Amino acid sequence: MFNFNSKKSWQFFLLMMGGIVLSMGSGHSLTRAQETETTTPIVTDYDEQFYQGEVVEIMEESESEGWEGTTNHQTLQVEIENGELKGEILTLEYESTANSQKSLEVGDRVVIVEHAGAEQKEYTIFEAYRVPSLAWLFMIFVGLTALISGKKGLSSLLGLAFTFLVLIEGAVPLIIKGWDPLGVSFGAALLIMVISISLAHGFHKRTFLAIVSTAITLHLALALGWMAVSFSKLFGLGSEDAVFLSFGEFSNIDLKGLLLGAIVIGSLGVLDDITTAQTATIEEIHKANTKLHFKDLYQRGLSVGKEHIASLVNTLILAYVGASFPILILLVSSTTPLWVTLNNEFMAEEIVRTLIGSITLITAVPISTVLAAWMYGRK
Repeated sequence: MFNFNSKKSWQFFLLMMGGIVLSMGSGHSLTRAQETETTTPIVTDYDEQFYQGEVVEIMEESESEGWEGTTNHQTLQVEIENGELKGEILTLEYESTANSQKSLEVGDRVVIVEHAGAEQKEYTIFEAYRVPSLAWLFMIFVGLTALISGKKGLSSLLGLAFTFLVLIEGAVPLIIKGWDPLGVSFGAALLIMVISISLAHGFHKRTFLAIVSTAITLHLALALGWMAVSFSKLFGLGSEDAVFLSFGEFSNIDLKGLLLGAIVIGSLGVLDDITTAQTATIEEIHKANTKLHFKDLYQRGLSVGKEHIASLVNTLILAYVGASFPILILLVSSTTPLWVTLNNEFMAEEIVRTLIGSITLITAVPISTVLAAWMYGRK
């Protein structure tokens, strides 16, 4: 048995971490020669500056009819709340369509964009200011996690913070510089996997087994994703954002590799749940009856895993459908033949993402179960 409190175990852990970090560089593309030392921001909004403001007075309101339906016109006075213009009151025009937007009211907070023109600066209301409501929602999430899950919940939040750190400060900048998106994404996924699972569950035997099971299944997801993307002739151009990346300063990014990397990272989101649950199940069965051998542990653990699969596959499909519900409405109401719609690259990418995620979820159950049953069933 492994002694996970020993010095050798931690040395092994550190070696694993080092290997993962090196794997992020193993996929380094030849395009790194195109790197520049510039600090150009990821999204460039030329001659634009943003402010927060609050509507303090509605000076005038009117309506007009057009092809989009009824359009509401408002003349508003908005007080700037930040930046160089803090405290100033601007008179701004705002239009909203009755079908999709509501008119603004006194007290509403908005985002204002400043356009620096050749002669004078122009200001327009960009959209509603939503950050405070998002912050409150996040605080509720953190509070409930800490209240219900205790220390484990706080540890999982640290893992979540680490995930964002790896992706935003590590993976994304490397991909922008020209590194291979697939290699970077896969290395980032492995790094996130080790740290987040260890933080959430502690560094014990079952944590180690869950990490190994997840790593094996991630490799399977990578292989299946590569085959699906290649056979389906997908090039990573299924969305407007991807098309935007194919031009200008981002044209050196391999969009096909980026699609594969996204599939791998998306698969990780469901894998750690199933592998940790299956490993914990086998451990608890073993504790209840230490006389059980490999075969008995595997069969009983797999029985539980089948129930887990039945619920999670449905959850996964619903998560993807919920994220693109407007598209589903257009799909149902469209007069275009169904096969033509499904053949569209955007739809094909979403289908591949969903199916690869579901397949890896299913295969993670026997993989994690057999590893845990072998470990705990040895005599």
